[in-house]
Amino acid sequence: MSNPIKQMMKEGKSALGCFVGIYSPALAEILGHSGFDFVLIDNEHGSFSWSQVEEMIRACEVSGVTPIVRVVSSAPSEILKALDRGAKGVHVPQINTGEEARAVVAAAKFPPLGNRGVAYSVRAAQYGRNKGSSYLQQSNDDVLVCVHIETPQAVEQVDSIMQSGIDLAFVGPTDLSVSAGYPDQPDHPELKAMRDKVLASGRKYGVPVGILAPDRATLEQHRAWGADYIGLNLTSMLYNTFTSYTNR
Repeated sequence: MSNPIKQMMKEGKSALGCFVGIYSPALAEILGHSGFDFVLIDNEHGSFSWSQVEEMIRACEVSGVTPIVRVVSSAPSEILKALDRGAKGVHVPQINTGEEARAVVAAAKFPPLGNRGVAYSVRAAQYGRNKGSSYLQQSNDDVLVCVHIETPQAVEQVDSIMQSGIDLAFVGPTDLSVSAGYPDQPDHPELKAMRDKVLASGRKYGVPVGILAPDRATLEQHRAWGADYIGLNLTSMLYNTFTSYTNR
């Protein structure tokens, strides 16, 4: 397996990464040199073109950090574009049912496991150097398929989602709190119960569970909770650092 994040989680280790919505290959390199396990190139809330996504992926590779792309939607064309450019995985937002999750898996996998379109001329295949069954099998083994659990409906359907063939279920705390009606209460008991239900389902079906942390204190809480994969938000990290100097 050549996806370090999948290997880490398989070995029971927790992966730490950073969500980046700002186009800066240099910043992606810095995060890699800083020791992060993955960089999440956020094309849902960020403003990347596909050529910029590709440059961010290259920068990640230079510094040895695993590049993963959060796509805008579950549209197969979005997933295809990210993976063809060399992303080692995709985060897909707003997945609410097992059926939707299975469609995501199918879009990310080549036949016979899915229906991802095949082109050996793309960057992921080294522009034609890699091809045939060995490339297809390696890609299917390596790609990390992550879906976001962001609504009460998704929590209700979480067992079905966990059995869909995904590699990772990611709790989106902000969307979950807003959709559940508690936008300013991240620690509300109902939200905690939802997060716990997702984690319990992941343990039941052997699927790692990830979550976003806004700061270091929350990062440690998520580790203690049992998260297998934790993302930090770049802008939150920058604000926390900058305001530590300005006292604002």
